[in-house]
Amino acid sequence: MTTPTRTPRPRARTLIALGAVAFIALDLLITDLSAPRAVPLGGNTHVPMVPTNADFPYNRTHNVVAIVLLGSLGLIALAVTLRLARRGDFLPMFVALGTVAIVIPEVFVDIVGMVYYPTDAADQAFTIFGRQMGWFILAGWFGAGAFAALMVLVLRARPTAGQVWAILGVTALSYTIFEEFLVGSGGIYHYYGNQPMWWHNLPLWWTPCNTIGCAFLPAAFAYRYRALLRGWRAAAMLVVVPASVAGSYAFIAMPSWVVVNGNYPWLPTELAGLGTWLLGLGLIAIIMNLFLGYQPFDPRSRPWDLTDTAQKPGNLRQRQEMVPDDHTPVAVG
Repeated sequence: MTTPTRTPRPRARTLIALGAVAFIALDLLITDLSAPRAVPLGGNTHVPMVPTNADFPYNRTHNVVAIVLLGSLGLIALAVTLRLARRGDFLPMFVALGTVAIVIPEVFVDIVGMVYYPTDAADQAFTIFGRQMGWFILAGWFGAGAFAALMVLVLRARPTAGQVWAILGVTALSYTIFEEFLVGSGGIYHYYGNQPMWWHNLPLWWTPCNTIGCAFLPAAFAYRYRALLRGWRAAAMLVVVPASVAGSYAFIAMPSWVVVNGNYPWLPTELAGLGTWLLGLGLIAIIMNLFLGYQPFDPRSRPWDLTDTAQKPGNLRQRQEMVPDDHTPVAVG
């Protein structure tokens, strides 16, 4: 059966357009009024030079406080998801634990995206790609598991497309506030290079990458393949979650990566950051449609109802049938 298509209501389209214009205008205004940033380039590589502890000193107190706070958030999420696991629902727990594995692609995106972690001999969790990483990065992504697990549970409630967009907005804002405090405290990690959308402490082009990669894409994957990921097979999320982060950055971060690693003028730099946001919105729409069955730009659209197929592992051939009165798509055999 074919799916009836509906366009968003005119009021919704107008609000989206006005919001986009306001966001772009605000970015151009804030960054244009900011003081010019000198971006020293290396003589051989011709990319911004990696700073040292002399530029950004390590602060033990700030690291310990961040580890305790974010680690506690992760423990709360783990406790909640363990209760679900005892009832046979392992997916939220493995999604939450999978965020710890993000530390591997994190180092790569930090190198390309220009993030420096001050080092200390007594704070060394691991070293890859020549980067010494402290315990904060493990605690930080462990704490982020709370967002990922919560997103799994939210999607199971089958919210409307409009509600999903709103939830993603709140998630993005939460990530941004967290990072503003972490970077602003000093001595934990710092951004450098020619970062676009550098409003304050956090260059905002990072926000859609983390929101999609850490929270939304893994949760959507878990929703779509819940029938297969039953019991201990849910441990596959330990690979899916870090792969989602790597894939999301690969899909949307390239424009920002290019300008970060150079000394480009203000306008191309900001357009690249806005390009990452545009690609991010497109990726969200793709995930909503391919993984969840939404009509992403119809605020009243709902996802596939996979409740029945969750009882039949392997039955993943879905077709979307739209019920006209409540706009609720259901999966049919």
